[in-house]
Amino acid sequence: MPTSPALDSKVHGTLIKNKDGKEIPADEFIVFRPHDNAVLRMLDAYRGFCEEEGATSEQLAAVDRLIGRVVHWRAQHPERCKVADVEPGELRE
Repeated sequence: MPTSPALDSKVHGTLIKNKDGKEIPADEFIVFRPHDNAVLRMLDAYRGFCEEEGATSEQLAAVDRLIGRVVHWRAQHPERCKVADVEPGELRE
């Protein structure tokens, strides 16, 4: 069976779901990293969209915990935080 191209052309690898140990196909994930200065605003917007869509309280709490982990990481690594960028030749397209 042919595989679909990866959605995220900046990274590659294998992701495994914790709940069932199944691999997530590359055409079903995207990656945002905590050092990206826009990531907290993105996560805050995502949480709002989840709430508007009727997500469960468990989902909303999981997003809140993720936001907390990102805030903590950024506080521990301010020197690594930056404006998002793409270097020439970095993308696999």
